[in-house]
Amino acid sequence: MIKFNPIILETKEFSELIEQSEKLTFKKKEIIVQPGKICNYLYLIKSGLLRSLYFDNKGNDITHWFALENMLMTIPPGFFNREVSQFSLEAIEQTTVRAFSREMLDNAFEKHRIIETFCRVMVTQTMISLDQKVIDLQTKTAEERYEKLKETHPNISTRASLGQISSFLGITQQSLSRIRSKNK
Repeated sequence: MIKFNPIILETKEFSELIEQSEKLTFKKKEIIVQPGKICNYLYLIKSGLLRSLYFDNKGNDITHWFALENMLMTIPPGFFNREVSQFSLEAIEQTTVRAFSREMLDNAFEKHRIIETFCRVMVTQTMISLDQKVIDLQTKTAEERYEKLKETHPNISTRASLGQISSFLGITQQSLSRIRSKNK
């Protein structure tokens, strides 16, 4: 869940790129990318909420990542390496995005250093966040992870389901319910 200052999108270079992108709107609960398929786009969320998810060996739906307004979302193996992935993308609520193809971004990288630098910084921040998520899952209590999520995304509990949040945190719905009732 990497946030950035949306003011950068108002630069001439980004405005040009956004104009070339496709504006898409997804319905609530719409699956945007199925597991076993290639994700062809990097999505800039204009409004709404997306999540990446996968299914464990018991068939349970596990939320891997959330992305909301002014965040980017893709499935990296598909977008960057043209590989199928076990991940899916789903719109949790009606969501409007700008969709960028890999070719479109590669052209923008060659043309505008600011776009290439921005994307490199975003990839770096994503890697750091994923590392921190793994460390948090292994070193923080469920309550500490929930508090951190509330700090970074204060309204996530009104936008995502209890099951989506609990699976993101690596806990059961019952544990999350106990944590939430204890904190009220």
